[in-house]
Amino acid sequence: MKPVRKQFDVKQSLFPFYLAYRDSKSPQHELPDHVHEWYEIVIIHRGKGTFFIDQTFYDVKEGDIFIIPSNTIHRAIPDETNLITSTAIFFSPVLIQQASFGDPSSYYAIFNEARTIKNYKYSLRPDHQNQLNESIDKLVAEFKSENQNRENAIILWLHLILLDLYRNRLQKSTYNKSPLLEPEWMTEILAFINKNLNGRLDLNFLAKRISISPAHFSRTFKILLGMNVSDYIIEKRINLAKEKLKNENEKISTISKQCGFNSMPHFYRTFKKQTSMTPSEYRRKTI
Repeated sequence: MKPVRKQFDVKQSLFPFYLAYRDSKSPQHELPDHVHEWYEIVIIHRGKGTFFIDQTFYDVKEGDIFIIPSNTIHRAIPDETNLITSTAIFFSPVLIQQASFGDPSSYYAIFNEARTIKNYKYSLRPDHQNQLNESIDKLVAEFKSENQNRENAIILWLHLILLDLYRNRLQKSTYNKSPLLEPEWMTEILAFINKNLNGRLDLNFLAKRISISPAHFSRTFKILLGMNVSDYIIEKRINLAKEKLKNENEKISTISKQCGFNSMPHFYRTFKKQTSMTPSEYRRKTI
């Protein structure tokens, strides 16, 4: 089963921002593996659980901060006996690409860093944590208000939060993984898939690489990630194609090969099925 593509309320489209403040959800009400076009920041206030982001399972506890770039597969798995309470901030990249002064890239540097180093978990020192909570409270107040120029105030607080996070973050480079949730070979194979999206990645080949049976590999993969191996690889290849279409000037046929598609018709069919657009349409929309 491929990841759910989360859609935000169309009424938010004129101002692409949403905030879920100190929300608690049981495991039954959490989304399965999903992606969305917006950026997301998750601040953990209390509770415990697990967060699956891209290729990694992270232990979750109070004070953790998760940075989730657009089109990144993720899923929260709360502890049923100690539910996670968190604040989630969602916003379109357009809100930080329109900075009036300075380099707008500084506002999404932390997302680029997370995607590049494949680490999405951070924390702050206590004094900076308190400062972040105060800024979030200000952001929430504006979000819930009907103040004049409310949207401008939200953008200003968002920019401040992003800069503070980037300046004061403590990277959780040594995160705790649960051996019950993630066998060692899963970490290895997810990293291999990510580095070899343009190569052979069929089930038999991957299972042979880590010396386990295809049936066991397929069954364990689906239990842990909530999707079939083939669906996961397609999602990763299409996400890579999106990044290349947005940021590179290569021919679409070249991008198709770089993302592991053996023929242009197959690439076009798969891309349109995943995005409801052809690669050409997607490139025109995002440039």
